[in-house]
Amino acid sequence: MYCSRCGTQNKDTAKFCDSCGLDLTATTPTGVRAEAPDITEIDMVRQELSEEYEIVEELGRGGMAIVFKAKEKQLDREVAIKVLPFSLAFDKEFVERFQREARTSARLEHPNIIPIYRVGKAGRIIYFVMKFLRGKPLSTVLTARGSLPPAEIKKILAEVGRALAYAHKKEIVHRDIKPDNIMFDEHGHAVVTDFGIAKAASGGKLTGTGMSIGTPHYMSPEQAKAQPLDGRSDLYSLGVVAYQCLTGGVPFDGEDSFSIGYKHIMEEIPTPPLDNSEKRQLFEIVRKMMAKTPAQRFQSADELVSVLESGRSVAYRRRGIRRRRVLRLQAGTDLREEPGRHGQRLHCGAGQQRARHDTARRNRFERRHYAAGQSAGATGDGDPRAPRAPECADRGAHQY
Repeated sequence: MYCSRCGTQNKDTAKFCDSCGLDLTATTPTGVRAEAPDITEIDMVRQELSEEYEIVEELGRGGMAIVFKAKEKQLDREVAIKVLPFSLAFDKEFVERFQREARTSARLEHPNIIPIYRVGKAGRIIYFVMKFLRGKPLSTVLTARGSLPPAEIKKILAEVGRALAYAHKKEIVHRDIKPDNIMFDEHGHAVVTDFGIAKAASGGKLTGTGMSIGTPHYMSPEQAKAQPLDGRSDLYSLGVVAYQCLTGGVPFDGEDSFSIGYKHIMEEIPTPPLDNSEKRQLFEIVRKMMAKTPAQRFQSADELVSVLESGRSVAYRRRGIRRRRVLRLQAGTDLREEPGRHGQRLHCGAGQQRARHDTARRNRFERRHYAAGQSAGATGDGDPRAPRAPECADRGAHQY
Protein backbone atom coordinates (compact mmCIF):
# COMPACT_ATOMS: atom_id res chain seq x y z
CA MET A 1 0.00 0.00 0.00
CA TYR A 2 1.35 3.41 -0.97
CA CYS A 3 0.98 6.44 1.29
CA SER A 4 -1.11 9.16 -0.36
CA ARG A 5 0.85 11.88 1.41
CA CYS A 6 4.51 10.95 0.87
CA GLY A 7 4.35 8.03 -1.59
CA THR A 8 6.13 5.53 0.68
CA GLN A 9 5.31 1.88 0.07
CA ASN A 10 4.07 0.20 3.26
CA LYS A 11 2.97 -3.31 4.15
CA ASP A 12 -0.63 -4.14 3.32
CA THR A 13 -1.31 -4.74 7.02
CA ALA A 14 0.20 -1.41 8.12
CA LYS A 15 -2.13 1.03 9.83
CA PHE A 16 0.22 4.00 9.68
CA CYS A 17 2.81 5.16 7.14
CA ASP A 18 6.36 4.25 8.21
CA SER A 19 7.69 7.59 6.93
CA CYS A 20 5.15 10.32 7.70
CA GLY A 21 2.75 8.58 10.11
CA LEU A 22 -0.38 9.07 7.99
CA ASP A 23 -3.36 6.98 9.12
CA LEU A 24 -3.57 4.47 6.26
CA THR A 25 -6.93 3.08 7.43
CA ALA A 26 -8.52 6.34 6.28
CA THR A 27 -7.30 5.89 2.67
CA THR A 28 -8.68 3.73 -0.10
CA PRO A 29 -6.53 1.01 -1.79
CA THR A 30 -5.95 3.39 -4.68
CA GLY A 31 -4.33 5.86 -2.32
CA VAL A 32 -7.17 8.41 -2.48
CA ARG A 33 -8.19 10.03 0.77
CA ALA A 34 -11.63 9.25 2.09
CA GLU A 35 -13.98 12.11 2.68
CA ALA A 36 -13.29 12.09 6.42
CA PRO A 37 -11.63 15.37 7.39
CA ASP A 38 -7.85 15.30 7.71
CA ILE A 39 -6.72 16.27 11.22
CA THR A 40 -3.36 17.97 11.61
CA GLU A 41 -0.83 17.14 14.29
CA ILE A 42 -1.32 20.41 16.13
CA ASP A 43 -5.10 19.89 16.12
CA MET A 44 -4.68 16.42 17.58
CA VAL A 45 -2.42 17.78 20.33
CA ARG A 46 -4.96 20.53 21.05
CA GLN A 47 -7.76 17.98 21.41
CA GLU A 48 -5.86 15.66 23.74
CA LEU A 49 -4.39 18.37 25.98
CA SER A 50 -7.22 20.89 25.90
CA GLU A 51 -8.17 20.44 29.55
CA GLU A 52 -4.82 21.65 30.89
CA TYR A 53 -3.00 23.42 28.05
CA GLU A 54 -3.81 25.85 25.31
CA ILE A 55 -1.60 25.07 22.31
CA VAL A 56 -0.45 28.30 20.66
CA GLU A 57 1.88 27.29 17.82
CA GLU A 58 4.50 24.81 16.66
CA LEU A 59 8.04 25.92 17.51
CA GLY A 60 10.01 23.29 15.65
CA ARG A 61 10.59 19.62 15.02
CA GLY A 62 13.42 17.17 14.62
CA GLY A 63 14.03 13.45 14.43
CA MET A 64 13.16 13.04 18.09
CA ALA A 65 10.07 15.16 18.70
CA ILE A 66 7.81 18.09 17.83
CA VAL A 67 7.88 21.13 20.13
CA PHE A 68 4.86 23.37 20.69
CA LYS A 69 4.45 26.65 22.50
CA ALA A 70 1.53 26.43 24.96
CA LYS A 71 -0.11 28.14 27.90
CA GLU A 72 -0.66 26.22 31.12
CA LYS A 73 -4.18 27.15 32.18
CA GLN A 74 -3.95 26.42 35.89
CA LEU A 75 -0.78 28.43 36.53
CA ASP A 76 -1.28 30.90 33.68
CA ARG A 77 2.27 30.58 32.34
CA GLU A 78 3.87 29.92 28.99
CA VAL A 79 5.49 26.53 28.55
CA ALA A 80 7.02 24.42 25.81
CA ILE A 81 5.58 20.95 25.18
CA LYS A 82 7.66 18.30 23.48
CA VAL A 83 5.59 15.59 21.79
CA LEU A 84 6.63 12.29 20.30
CA PRO A 85 6.01 12.24 16.52
CA PHE A 86 2.85 10.26 15.77
CA SER A 87 4.68 8.24 13.14
CA LEU A 88 6.78 6.76 15.93
CA ALA A 89 4.19 6.59 18.69
CA PHE A 90 3.63 2.85 18.09
CA ASP A 91 7.38 2.08 18.21
CA LYS A 92 7.92 0.72 21.71
CA GLU A 93 11.69 1.18 21.63
CA PHE A 94 11.39 4.77 20.50
CA VAL A 95 8.71 5.51 23.10
CA GLU A 96 11.01 4.09 25.76
CA ARG A 97 13.84 6.36 24.59
CA PHE A 98 11.52 9.38 24.60
CA GLN A 99 10.26 8.70 28.12
CA ARG A 100 13.79 8.10 29.24
CA GLU A 101 14.70 11.54 27.88
CA ALA A 102 12.18 13.10 30.21
CA ARG A 103 13.38 11.14 33.23
CA THR A 104 17.01 11.97 32.49
CA SER A 105 16.35 15.66 31.94
CA ALA A 106 14.18 15.92 35.04
CA ARG A 107 17.13 14.81 37.19
CA LEU A 108 19.22 17.77 36.08
CA GLU A 109 18.78 21.05 37.96
CA HIS A 110 21.20 23.67 36.67
CA PRO A 111 20.84 27.30 35.50
CA ASN A 112 22.20 26.37 32.07
CA ILE A 113 20.01 23.28 31.57
CA ILE A 114 16.36 23.63 30.62
CA PRO A 115 14.06 22.46 33.47
CA ILE A 116 11.35 19.81 32.98
CA TYR A 117 7.98 20.45 34.64
CA ARG A 118 5.94 17.38 33.85
CA VAL A 119 5.80 14.12 31.90
CA GLY A 120 2.51 12.68 30.67
CA LYS A 121 0.51 10.64 28.18
CA ALA A 122 -2.93 11.44 26.77
CA GLY A 123 -4.35 9.08 24.15
CA ARG A 124 -1.77 8.82 21.38
CA ILE A 125 0.05 11.88 22.71
CA ILE A 126 3.21 11.19 24.72
CA TYR A 127 4.71 14.46 25.94
CA PHE A 128 6.63 16.38 28.55
CA VAL A 129 6.34 20.00 29.58
CA MET A 130 9.37 22.24 30.01
CA LYS A 131 10.25 25.89 30.52
CA PHE A 132 9.55 28.16 27.57
CA LEU A 133 12.66 30.06 26.51
CA ARG A 134 12.07 33.42 24.86
CA GLY A 135 15.41 33.51 23.08
CA LYS A 136 16.43 31.81 19.87
CA PRO A 137 18.58 28.71 19.31
CA LEU A 138 22.23 29.23 18.47
CA SER A 139 21.59 27.76 15.00
CA THR A 140 19.23 30.64 14.18
CA VAL A 141 21.76 33.17 15.46
CA LEU A 142 24.50 31.69 13.27
CA THR A 143 22.22 31.65 10.24
CA ALA A 144 21.57 35.36 10.69
CA ARG A 145 25.07 36.48 11.66
CA GLY A 146 27.40 33.93 10.08
CA SER A 147 30.08 33.98 12.77
CA LEU A 148 30.50 35.44 16.26
CA PRO A 149 33.26 37.47 17.94
CA PRO A 150 35.68 35.53 20.20
CA ALA A 151 34.42 37.12 23.43
CA GLU A 152 30.86 36.01 22.71
CA ILE A 153 32.00 32.52 21.75
CA LYS A 154 33.95 32.16 25.00
CA LYS A 155 30.88 33.18 27.00
CA ILE A 156 28.75 30.55 25.26
CA LEU A 157 31.43 27.88 25.72
CA ALA A 158 31.79 28.67 29.42
CA GLU A 159 28.03 28.50 30.07
CA VAL A 160 27.54 25.30 28.10
CA GLY A 161 30.70 23.91 29.70
CA ARG A 162 29.26 24.47 33.20
CA ALA A 163 26.07 22.66 32.21
CA LEU A 164 28.03 19.71 30.82
CA ALA A 165 30.31 19.58 33.85
CA TYR A 166 27.24 19.26 36.07
CA ALA A 167 25.69 16.54 33.89
CA HIS A 168 28.95 14.61 33.56
CA LYS A 169 29.34 14.50 37.34
CA LYS A 170 25.97 12.74 37.39
CA GLU A 171 27.31 10.26 34.81
CA ILE A 172 25.14 11.66 32.02
CA VAL A 173 26.55 12.27 28.54
CA HIS A 174 24.47 14.48 26.25
CA ARG A 175 25.62 12.86 22.96
CA ASP A 176 24.02 15.47 20.70
CA ILE A 177 25.59 18.86 21.42
CA LYS A 178 24.88 21.11 18.42
CA PRO A 179 23.63 24.68 17.77
CA ASP A 180 20.00 23.48 17.66
CA ASN A 181 20.31 22.22 21.23
CA ILE A 182 21.80 25.43 22.63
CA MET A 183 19.11 28.01 23.32
CA PHE A 184 19.24 31.51 24.84
CA ASP A 185 16.95 32.70 27.63
CA GLU A 186 15.54 36.21 28.04
CA HIS A 187 18.81 37.34 29.68
CA GLY A 188 21.00 36.07 26.85
CA HIS A 189 22.41 33.12 28.79
CA ALA A 190 23.03 29.84 26.96
CA VAL A 191 20.82 26.93 28.01
CA VAL A 192 21.38 23.31 26.94
CA THR A 193 18.27 21.47 25.77
CA ASP A 194 17.36 18.00 24.57
CA PHE A 195 19.10 15.43 26.70
CA GLY A 196 16.85 13.02 24.77
CA ILE A 197 19.59 10.72 23.61
CA ALA A 198 21.63 11.09 26.76
CA LYS A 199 22.59 7.77 28.30
CA ALA A 200 23.48 7.54 31.97
CA ALA A 201 26.61 5.45 32.40
CA SER A 202 24.77 3.18 34.80
CA GLY A 203 21.74 2.72 32.53
CA GLY A 204 20.94 0.01 30.05
CA LYS A 205 21.38 0.14 26.30
CA LEU A 206 18.57 1.26 24.05
CA THR A 207 20.41 0.74 20.79
CA GLY A 208 21.95 -2.26 19.14
CA THR A 209 25.66 -2.91 18.88
CA GLY A 210 27.36 -0.71 16.34
CA MET A 211 24.61 1.91 16.23
CA SER A 212 25.63 5.50 16.91
CA ILE A 213 23.25 8.25 17.93
CA GLY A 214 23.85 11.92 17.24
CA THR A 215 24.20 14.44 14.44
CA PRO A 216 27.01 13.53 11.98
CA HIS A 217 28.50 17.04 11.65
CA TYR A 218 29.04 17.22 15.42
CA MET A 219 29.95 13.62 16.26
CA SER A 220 33.20 12.79 18.00
CA PRO A 221 35.47 10.20 16.34
CA GLU A 222 34.66 7.62 19.00
CA GLN A 223 30.95 8.30 18.57
CA ALA A 224 31.21 7.85 14.80
CA LYS A 225 32.89 4.49 15.48
CA ALA A 226 30.09 3.52 17.93
CA GLN A 227 32.59 3.17 20.77
CA PRO A 228 31.87 3.75 24.48
CA LEU A 229 31.59 7.46 25.30
CA ASP A 230 32.29 9.71 28.22
CA GLY A 231 32.08 13.45 28.81
CA ARG A 232 35.06 14.15 26.55
CA SER A 233 32.90 13.22 23.57
CA ASP A 234 30.59 16.13 24.44
CA LEU A 235 33.63 18.42 24.57
CA TYR A 236 34.56 17.40 21.03
CA SER A 237 31.03 18.19 19.82
CA LEU A 238 31.15 21.52 21.64
CA GLY A 239 34.47 22.17 19.90
CA VAL A 240 32.74 21.69 16.53
CA VAL A 241 30.10 24.22 17.62
CA ALA A 242 32.87 26.66 18.62
CA TYR A 243 34.60 26.14 15.25
CA GLN A 244 31.33 26.95 13.47
CA CYS A 245 30.83 30.06 15.62
CA LEU A 246 34.37 31.22 14.84
CA THR A 247 34.45 30.51 11.09
CA GLY A 248 30.81 30.39 10.02
CA GLY A 249 30.97 26.76 8.87
CA VAL A 250 31.48 23.24 10.22
CA PRO A 251 34.98 21.74 9.89
CA PHE A 252 33.88 18.58 8.07
CA ASP A 253 31.14 18.13 5.50
CA GLY A 254 30.23 15.45 2.98
CA GLU A 255 27.57 13.86 0.85
CA ASP A 256 26.34 11.52 3.58
CA SER A 257 26.80 10.69 7.23
CA PHE A 258 29.41 8.03 6.45
CA SER A 259 31.72 10.42 4.62
CA ILE A 260 31.36 13.04 7.36
CA GLY A 261 32.08 10.48 10.08
CA TYR A 262 35.13 9.27 8.15
CA LYS A 263 36.54 12.80 8.10
CA HIS A 264 36.00 13.19 11.84
CA ILE A 265 37.98 10.00 12.37
CA MET A 266 40.79 10.44 9.83
CA GLU A 267 41.29 14.08 8.83
CA GLU A 268 42.93 16.88 10.77
CA ILE A 269 40.85 19.93 11.63
CA PRO A 270 41.16 22.56 8.86
CA THR A 271 42.99 25.73 9.88
CA PRO A 272 40.93 28.78 8.88
CA PRO A 273 42.37 32.24 8.15
CA LEU A 274 42.47 34.14 11.47
CA ASP A 275 43.18 37.85 11.37
CA ASN A 276 43.98 38.62 15.01
CA SER A 277 45.62 37.10 18.07
CA GLU A 278 42.34 36.73 19.98
CA LYS A 279 40.91 34.46 17.26
CA ARG A 280 44.16 32.49 17.05
CA GLN A 281 44.18 31.94 20.81
CA LEU A 282 40.57 30.74 20.73
CA PHE A 283 41.34 28.45 17.79
CA GLU A 284 44.03 26.71 19.86
CA ILE A 285 41.37 25.97 22.49
CA VAL A 286 39.05 24.64 19.78
CA ARG A 287 41.86 22.52 18.35
CA LYS A 288 42.43 20.93 21.75
CA MET A 289 38.70 20.31 22.20
CA MET A 290 38.62 18.56 18.82
CA ALA A 291 41.66 16.35 19.29
CA LYS A 292 41.18 12.94 17.69
CA THR A 293 41.71 10.96 20.88
CA PRO A 294 39.97 11.77 24.19
CA ALA A 295 43.31 11.73 26.05
CA GLN A 296 44.49 14.76 24.04
CA ARG A 297 41.43 16.88 24.84
CA PHE A 298 40.50 18.72 27.99
CA GLN A 299 39.89 15.96 30.48
CA SER A 300 36.77 17.58 31.93
CA ALA A 301 34.37 20.40 31.20
CA ASP A 302 35.57 22.07 34.40
CA GLU A 303 39.09 22.24 32.95
CA LEU A 304 37.74 23.88 29.79
CA VAL A 305 35.78 26.46 31.80
CA SER A 306 38.86 27.23 33.90
CA VAL A 307 40.93 27.96 30.78
CA LEU A 308 38.21 30.14 29.28
CA GLU A 309 37.72 32.18 32.43
CA SER A 310 41.42 32.64 33.17
CA GLY A 311 42.31 33.66 29.62
CA ARG A 312 45.22 31.23 29.57
CA SER A 313 46.62 29.99 26.31
CA VAL A 314 46.74 26.29 25.61
CA ALA A 315 49.47 24.43 23.80
CA TYR A 316 48.07 21.66 21.65
CA ARG A 317 50.61 19.19 20.37
CA ARG A 318 49.58 16.44 18.03
CA ARG A 319 50.24 13.02 19.42
CA GLY A 320 49.18 9.57 18.53
CA ILE A 321 50.19 9.91 14.86
CA ARG A 322 53.92 9.29 15.14
CA ARG A 323 55.38 8.56 11.75
CA ARG A 324 59.03 7.73 11.23
CA ARG A 325 60.41 7.62 7.74
CA VAL A 326 64.03 7.13 6.83
CA LEU A 327 65.24 9.67 4.29
CA ARG A 328 68.63 9.10 2.78
CA LEU A 329 70.16 12.39 1.74
CA GLN A 330 73.66 11.06 1.26
CA ALA A 331 75.26 7.66 1.28
CA GLY A 332 75.48 6.54 4.89
CA THR A 333 73.53 9.54 6.23
CA ASP A 334 69.91 9.46 7.30
CA LEU A 335 67.33 11.72 8.87
CA ARG A 336 64.37 10.64 10.96
CA GLU A 337 61.25 12.69 10.30
CA GLU A 338 58.81 13.31 13.14
CA PRO A 339 55.90 15.74 13.45
CA GLY A 340 56.99 18.91 15.21
CA ARG A 341 55.14 21.93 16.46
CA HIS A 342 55.98 24.02 13.40
CA GLY A 343 56.06 21.37 10.73
CA GLN A 344 58.58 18.55 10.43
CA ARG A 345 61.55 18.33 12.73
CA LEU A 346 64.53 16.59 11.17
CA HIS A 347 66.84 14.78 13.54
CA CYS A 348 70.30 14.05 12.20
CA GLY A 349 72.16 10.82 11.95
CA ALA A 350 75.52 10.42 13.68
CA GLY A 351 77.62 11.68 10.74
CA GLN A 352 75.75 14.93 10.29
CA GLN A 353 75.55 15.43 14.06
CA ARG A 354 79.39 15.58 14.20
CA ALA A 355 79.53 17.86 11.15
CA ARG A 356 77.12 20.27 12.78
CA HIS A 357 79.17 20.40 15.98
CA ASP A 358 82.39 21.00 14.01
CA THR A 359 80.75 23.87 12.12
CA ALA A 360 79.50 25.40 15.36
CA ARG A 361 83.01 25.29 16.90
CA ARG A 362 84.51 26.89 13.79
CA ASN A 363 81.93 29.67 13.88
CA ARG A 364 82.64 30.40 17.54
CA PHE A 365 86.38 30.58 16.79
CA GLU A 366 85.83 32.99 13.87
CA ARG A 367 83.49 35.17 15.91
CA ARG A 368 86.12 35.60 18.64
CA HIS A 369 88.80 36.55 16.13
CA TYR A 370 86.45 38.83 14.25
CA ALA A 371 85.56 40.68 17.45
CA ALA A 372 89.21 41.00 18.41
CA GLY A 373 90.11 42.37 14.97
CA GLN A 374 87.34 44.95 15.06
CA SER A 375 88.36 46.24 18.50
CA ALA A 376 92.01 46.57 17.48
CA GLY A 377 91.18 48.23 14.14
CA ALA A 378 93.66 45.93 12.47
CA THR A 379 91.58 45.23 9.38
CA GLY A 380 88.90 46.90 7.28
CA ASP A 381 85.96 45.81 5.22
CA GLY A 382 88.06 45.41 2.08
CA ASP A 383 90.99 43.57 3.68
CA PRO A 384 90.98 39.99 2.36
CA ARG A 385 92.89 38.93 5.46
CA ALA A 386 89.96 39.93 7.71
CA PRO A 387 88.21 37.00 9.40
CA ARG A 388 84.87 36.34 7.74
CA ALA A 389 81.64 36.87 9.61
CA PRO A 390 80.20 33.54 10.75
CA GLU A 391 77.95 31.79 8.26
CA CYS A 392 74.95 29.69 9.15
CA ALA A 393 75.61 26.05 9.76
CA ASP A 394 74.55 23.50 7.23
CA ARG A 395 70.82 24.05 6.89
CA GLY A 396 70.25 20.42 6.18
CA ALA A 397 71.14 19.65 9.80
CA HIS A 398 68.67 22.06 11.39
CA GLN A 399 64.95 22.28 11.96
CA TYR A 400 63.00 23.30 8.88
